[in-house]
Amino acid sequence: MGCRARCLMYCITLLCSDTALAQSNTDLAMNAPDQFAWQLFIQVNSRTANASALFETFATNENTFRPNPTYPSGPTPPTMRRAILLREVMNLSVSPFRRTINEASGEEVRRNRTSFDFIVQHNLYKKSGLKAAFGSSISFPVGSIELKMMWLPIDQIPGVPQQDAPTLFHIVQTPSNGPWALLSMHIISKAVPNWTWATFEHKLNQGRCDVLGCKDAFGAQTPYVPPNAQAEETYPDCAKSPALIRLLAEANIEEVFANYCLKGSQVDFTDNTGLATRLGNSLMEGSILASSSCMTCHASASFSQDGVNRSSGIVNGVGPLGPIQPNWYWIISAGPPIFQGQPGLTRIATSSDFVWSIPACAIDDSVNPPTKIPCTDNSK
Repeated sequence: MGCRARCLMYCITLLCSDTALAQSNTDLAMNAPDQFAWQLFIQVNSRTANASALFETFATNENTFRPNPTYPSGPTPPTMRRAILLREVMNLSVSPFRRTINEASGEEVRRNRTSFDFIVQHNLYKKSGLKAAFGSSISFPVGSIELKMMWLPIDQIPGVPQQDAPTLFHIVQTPSNGPWALLSMHIISKAVPNWTWATFEHKLNQGRCDVLGCKDAFGAQTPYVPPNAQAEETYPDCAKSPALIRLLAEANIEEVFANYCLKGSQVDFTDNTGLATRLGNSLMEGSILASSSCMTCHASASFSQDGVNRSSGIVNGVGPLGPIQPNWYWIISAGPPIFQGQPGLTRIATSSDFVWSIPACAIDDSVNPPTKIPCTDNSK
């Protein structure tokens, strides 16, 4: 069997279910994270039997964090909400593009069946379940995938005529406010203990490679694109490598997905010299890109003994970098070194295994009906 045929059979095997790829190759995830990121991107965007993208059949936060959660039986339209970071820390820019993003974009979070089932089966969608889980070790199973997407109405994309949007962007129809274009996508996968992290942006996003540059050692002909001297300008098209062109050609995927670019991936808190790694999406993280580490920020996702969100996350407009900090989870009355079983450690928080949605979105089931939360309340 030739190399091309073996590659095709391998790709078909990986893409046959929504968990197969994340389970397939830990070595690839750690040693070739950009390649693994692209394989995940192809997987979650592959066409289903009804021609929707696979991720559109995943459960949303609205499906998950509610009384009696139910996994969708087919594709569902996104329920847009204003991005939490845009609400809390992002400064409005004078540029028309950034101002449009801040004012008109919508964000949604989705998870595959493996991730959904783990949350529901362990009652992590409600505060009574968090209280019961306090002090335990929460670890999602291999195969769990979570996504965060940023959307914009097609009539508000700066510089793109509305009639051209369907030929450039992946488009979804919403029940009440028309078609929206996909601008960016975060993908995390529990292929390794600390998850894999990757962020993709449309090639037309102004400022796409600002601050951090764009890094893609597998899918781009130019592996590193440095940031422009002037912020929020356009960048050259992320011309695809022959290896990625072959993967895209062999995949059952909408052609417009070739217009998306990997901005970067992340599989560790630091590099092999001890420097903190960074990863951020220009639309979702914007003004905090310089201190943006998806892995570190999500590592702080946690809840207290009474089921309240204790995630550290962004503090005064600055994101955390580097390894997990013990004081996120412990009161430490003894001095260093800090180790398990040391006298003087008092637990104040339990990790939700990097998944922000659990402490941020869990419903308060002590009241009926449960109060609205930012994850599902679009009014905020």
